Amino acid sequence: MIAQPARLKIPSASLFTRQAVLFWGLSLIVFCWVPSHAYARDQESIKADATSQIQAAAALAYYTQPQNVEVRLADKRLVLPDCSDPFEVTFPFSDRATAQLDCFVPAWRGFIQIRLREGSAAFRYNLPLNPGDTLRRNHVIRQSISTEDDRVDRVTVLEDVLDRILKQPVKVGEILLESHFAGSIKGSSPKIEQDEVGAWVANEIIPRGSRLDQRSFSWGIITGRAPTDLIHQDAQFPMLEALRDIMPGDKLRRSAVKMAPAVRKNEEIRVSIVRGPLTVTNVVRVGRDATIGETIEVTNAESGRQLRARVTGIGQVEIL
Repeated sequence: MIAQPARLKIPSASLFTRQAVLFWGLSLIVFCWVPSHAYARDQESIKADATSQIQAAAALAYYTQPQNVEVRLADKRLVLPDCSDPFEVTFPFSDRATAQLDCFVPAWRGFIQIRLREGSAAFRYNLPLNPGDTLRRNHVIRQSISTEDDRVDRVTVLEDVLDRILKQPVKVGEILLESHFAGSIKGSSPKIEQDEVGAWVANEIIPRGSRLDQRSFSWGIITGRAPTDLIHQDAQFPMLEALRDIMPGDKLRRSAVKMAPAVRKNEEIRVSIVRGPLTVTNVVRVGRDATIGETIEVTNAESGRQLRARVTGIGQVEIL
């Protein structure tokens, strides 16, 4: 009998194919998978970028230098998102102390306290004027300037040049100088028509420390010399708090208000907590005053349990 050579058993091609696909698939997972947090920036770098963006925007808005803008982001309880694009920075209030940050991806909005370090005080034109125009109070705004922008002939007392005639054209943002004017027009020119300015006027007493309500004010037109710090028609009343008692007939002014906290200490807020198919509604008590975007401690009013929450709006928090 002739012995038959042993046959080598070769796996089918289909088995090789399945093993190869599985091997390369696992390889791709091993080499390409990166934890989502690997690219996440820490709060220090996020806040550093936000600070630079706020300083640049404030310098442009308030005619000052970025180094004169102090941005208050040191509180570790304030958590900023890692925004895919630079924050959109606006200044929605007239207090010159609040920056609004908007992020679109992820969707987020927060309010940040700023402080403008005082330099030399000066007046700047807030609209272009032509030779022969008469200077009125509502033509200028008062702002601090850097030493580089200071001029020996800048106007420091606005009343010294009110109702005087310009002898040259001026641009928006230009510093008010004595050399811009011809002689005084008082007593030598025809009567000048009084300016008309829109303003919010209080209908009732608003105690110091109260959050403003638009229903307490009426919009009207006033004539004559108006305060330079009037808050105009786009006022966001719920975000403002009275610094002093506002009496009936008083005009709404920046000097009379400040940014109000979105939630107040000991304020009780109703929150909903979703747990699977169940939604549980509880009342929590706020631990401290806070603005939108801040993380705070709250207490379950029924159980006394301490919880962490993020302020999301006026009188609104989200349990973390």
